[in-house]
Amino acid sequence: MENLDKTTAPPDNGRLSSRGIRIRIKRGPTAVSGDAAARIRRASISVKRNILVTCLSIVAVIGGAVIVRTQLGLHGQQWTMIEQYCFDCHNRQDFAGGRAFDVMSPDRIAEEAETWEAAIRKLRGGLMPPPGGPRPDAQAVAQVVSWLVNELDTAATREPAPGRVSLRRLNRREYAYAIRDLLALNIDPEALLPRDNVAGHFDNNADALQVSPAFVDQYIDAARAIALEAVGNPKAPPVLTTYGDVANMVISLPPRGDPGTGSQQHHIQGMPFGTRGGFSVEHNFPADGEYELTIGDMALAREVPRMEFENTVIALLDGEEFYRTNIGGEADHKAIDQHLDPAVEEINGRLRKIRFQATAGQHQLAVTFVHRSFAESDERTRSIALEGGQERIQAAHALQIRGPLSVSGISDSDSRRKIFICQPTEAIDATPCARTIITNLAERAFRRPVNQADLDGLMAFYEAGRAAGDFESGVRDAVSAILASPHFLYRAESGDETASTRTLTDLELASRLSFFLWSSLPDEELLDLAVGSRLAEPEVLAEQVSRMLADERAMSLVDDFAFQWLDLAKLDEIVPDRSQFPHASGLLDPRDLMKEELRLFMDSVLRSDASVVSLLTADHTFLNERLAMHYGIESVKGARFRRVGLADESRHGLLGKGAILMLTAYPNRTSPVLRGAWILERLVGAPPP
Repeated sequence: MENLDKTTAPPDNGRLSSRGIRIRIKRGPTAVSGDAAARIRRASISVKRNILVTCLSIVAVIGGAVIVRTQLGLHGQQWTMIEQYCFDCHNRQDFAGGRAFDVMSPDRIAEEAETWEAAIRKLRGGLMPPPGGPRPDAQAVAQVVSWLVNELDTAATREPAPGRVSLRRLNRREYAYAIRDLLALNIDPEALLPRDNVAGHFDNNADALQVSPAFVDQYIDAARAIALEAVGNPKAPPVLTTYGDVANMVISLPPRGDPGTGSQQHHIQGMPFGTRGGFSVEHNFPADGEYELTIGDMALAREVPRMEFENTVIALLDGEEFYRTNIGGEADHKAIDQHLDPAVEEINGRLRKIRFQATAGQHQLAVTFVHRSFAESDERTRSIALEGGQERIQAAHALQIRGPLSVSGISDSDSRRKIFICQPTEAIDATPCARTIITNLAERAFRRPVNQADLDGLMAFYEAGRAAGDFESGVRDAVSAILASPHFLYRAESGDETASTRTLTDLELASRLSFFLWSSLPDEELLDLAVGSRLAEPEVLAEQVSRMLADERAMSLVDDFAFQWLDLAKLDEIVPDRSQFPHASGLLDPRDLMKEELRLFMDSVLRSDASVVSLLTADHTFLNERLAMHYGIESVKGARFRRVGLADESRHGLLGKGAILMLTAYPNRTSPVLRGAWILERLVGAPPP
């Protein structure tokens, strides 16, 4: 194609295309005749044909070049900005932040996804380029971020890469929730299991949940203890259990000047109306029988002023009163003043070794006080005004339960109803019934149908336990084996390990869904759908998600995920300075109320499927009367939390909640630095350097 000249500087007799490709057609004389004319006509036709083919080829080349140049132009434009503002630090020599952008390519963004994800976070947070140096304008930054996000998302859609899925162990709270749903038993995981490692602020990071031989021993011991509690123990010996202040079992107010507790002067949810304060526990009673309650000492010889007013103490089992006595008042005050230690001993004796009957299973045992008004006391009123909420009233901090002192049998508790779905009437029925019980529990615990090997192994534990005891002993040993099994403790996903990616099975989907929304096991409905291979159907899946979010177990999204994300556990470490905030300390300490406000607010946003932006802009919150007083809102009455609209824009969203404001401050003053660092780390996702 000698008629094509690709030089960029065209001579006078050529035409330059818009792409810089010049077409030069040579011209010559036109006067010809005869055979020469015929030859010219034939040559002209050939030339025209060649020119047509050539032009079509040029159009194709130019068209393709336009597309390529457009794509490269977008890459080049954004990459040029990265070169201009980022290469000075992030290069092979300086290697700032462990990044070298000069060895990367705009055509291979997806190959360095982790690096560019970090860059996106820094750019969005305004942290890069660093302040003090040349920086692009906000629009240019937004364009680069948009380009990077599009490149990463497009690559992820084209070639999904879910990454390595680690073998997940149940953490302590997941274990406790699973026991609750499997056996209807509330346990204290901190007392039974080792502490979980935390990574990235969360306690469910699979890579951090390692297991050592010592851990295995603790899980086996926990399985045995839980199985014993769930099944019951007709031979249970008397055991002393202390709740609260183990050191001295004192249930009185701290000495003057100590912060005290914020709930003892107010009604506590779950306690009978007309009461104030108190202390309640969930206790597992191993058998039907007689038990003994001891409440910590309230009378102290050197704290006579605390006995000025009569306090009526009430003990309740599952909300039913079984004991009542009076502490303090004129007679007790006078006795202590005159007789000191003997009088103190007699008064405290009213709170010791209180006998009561209880049936096997978990029950709520509570100690509280009849609510009375002491408004006539000038001394008490003066104490509140001068000491920031310190009230000289009795307060419940601890109690002890001992028993069973005698055993009368084992009742049909919630846990036993979960376990014993059949009862053998004859000896020949024992093994088939045990097989039914074990199959039912194992399928729930393992989150899948059990196979013959699973069942044979568990039945061996049953047979050994039955040989050493009876039918229930065998079932108890089988329950222990289920709870100590790796199939329960680990969320394993088995599939085609040779494939780079694969679709989750319905059973795996059920497990992921339940542990995400509930932090617990799939329930029967979810498992049935998974076993029937229907859960992955879009309509069925959407229906199940809606059902699960409406369930109270979905509060784990707030109690666990949201509280860890927002670092709410740290709020317990921040005790307001009484000298600076007398109305937010001592008995007026609002931290528990503020946490409940935030809990209900987060739950309302999650359940309503609102935009994530509403976490920052929502114009409502949840208050009771005490917390409303802190916010200067007078329309809320009573101890119950309810939804309240907020006219003050400064109270909108997370950043207006008292818990967040207190969390991001010092005990005696606010701190813009702490607050800014928290926002960058927890909300923006770009921790400060």
